[in-house]
Amino acid sequence: MRRGASVYLVTRTHGLRTHLITPRDMQILAKAKTLRDVSDNLLKTEYAVEIGQLPTQEQDATTLENIILKKLVERFFFVRRSAQGKMQDLLTRYSARFEVENIKRIIRAKHGGQNAEEQALIPLQREYTLVNFPALLKAKDVDEVASLLRDTQYRPILEKLQAYDESGTTMILEAALDKIYFSKVWGLAGKMQGARDLIGEEIDLRNLLTVFSLKTREASAKLIEESTIPVSYALPKATLRALLQSQLQEAPNLLTTGYSKLASEAANLLKKGSSLLLERVFFKQLYGDASTVLTTDPLQVGYIIAYLLLCECEAKNLISIVTGKQLNLGEEVILNDLFGVQD
Repeated sequence: MRRGASVYLVTRTHGLRTHLITPRDMQILAKAKTLRDVSDNLLKTEYAVEIGQLPTQEQDATTLENIILKKLVERFFFVRRSAQGKMQDLLTRYSARFEVENIKRIIRAKHGGQNAEEQALIPLQREYTLVNFPALLKAKDVDEVASLLRDTQYRPILEKLQAYDESGTTMILEAALDKIYFSKVWGLAGKMQGARDLIGEEIDLRNLLTVFSLKTREASAKLIEESTIPVSYALPKATLRALLQSQLQEAPNLLTTGYSKLASEAANLLKKGSSLLLERVFFKQLYGDASTVLTTDPLQVGYIIAYLLLCECEAKNLISIVTGKQLNLGEEVILNDLFGVQD
């Protein structure tokens, strides 16, 4: 990407960032009394047009979630269309995270014996994906989902079906999808100064999450190592191998300062039997570091990746809020489930 084009895209992203909901306003949404109050407050944001068109009786959490996710996809692909050259190539690869997430959602549903429905997926226009999602939704089981991906870039998950069957966890297939996705993204970002840092950090965090998750399921060290992304950023491969051979309680002492505190928090969660919150710990660090980049590297292309991650963070926070309000969860419960808005 030419220097002038890079400056233009970063500058444009600065303008887009102003449309993100501030932590203070996110707190106000979390403290709203009802789901209707949340919906009314969102009429002051970028979600206003679609929410304003909803009849009152259709303003439920599922419908609002669909609008939130649609806006998230629009934001990613708007930036991608504004980019040029290698940066556009990178953002095209990077935006495939929605495609990957939808495949994961379908696999989880089939694994649980549930009917996978289109409304449970991230709204992704046909032009943004080569995967035949209608066919995947109709698949009878996980094996058929994998078979239908045979002619796509996700073909390698076919090789993991036996390990999936033996382990009984979708984590094997989800890690395989991450491995495919991040290897391709890193192939473009690895030499792009600025963009590589947050992407490299996310790869490290995904690898740590895979290690922690599979070790709690007593998977073999060999299987766990095969499930990790073959990229070393700030997490040396030697350290990763040491983690595989040790107890999770030892992880904080094996990791560098940047990941030690996170590992300690993750290990404590597992000790308390709270494995469902494990993924949140890792994303909390990623989104926090993305927020820092907006301040420390305002002129680098890493600012673009940071903005996109915070778009993702905003979507997750809003979905937690609308879901919490529909379930009549307390204010504190909802606030504790949000990223980056606590006092």
